[in-house]
Amino acid sequence: MHGEELTCNTCHKPHEQDLKFAAVDACLSCHNDDHSNAYKDSPHFNLWTDELAGLLPPGSGVTCATCHMPQVVKGGEVITNHNQNDTLRPNEKMIRATCMSCHGLGFAIDALADPELVTNNFSGQPTRHIE
Repeated sequence: MHGEELTCNTCHKPHEQDLKFAAVDACLSCHNDDHSNAYKDSPHFNLWTDELAGLLPPGSGVTCATCHMPQVVKGGEVITNHNQNDTLRPNEKMIRATCMSCHGLGFAIDALADPELVTNNFSGQPTRHIE
């Protein structure tokens, strides 16, 4: 699919609403980088599987879409921002829209400033501190 035009059907099956597929598996069917491949070994994925198993409340899991297509409120309605570039590069753009939904500002800045932590999909703690 790389290099092809993206349409709604790229991530959403045309005759069913499978948000679970759209939130993770659709992403991983195209993205084959270290960060994406490390997702299923990350604490975020563990939250997602615990939510799906009913061990955590709805909305507490963290998917690819949670971070790269965050939900926003527009006109009193909660919608998913489908422009993943809004929070992609520089990655600091994710802090307010994404990271701070669960983490504090200091941790979010430190985590996004740690290239190894970003590569392994945030499995671990930041190794440096940004003042």
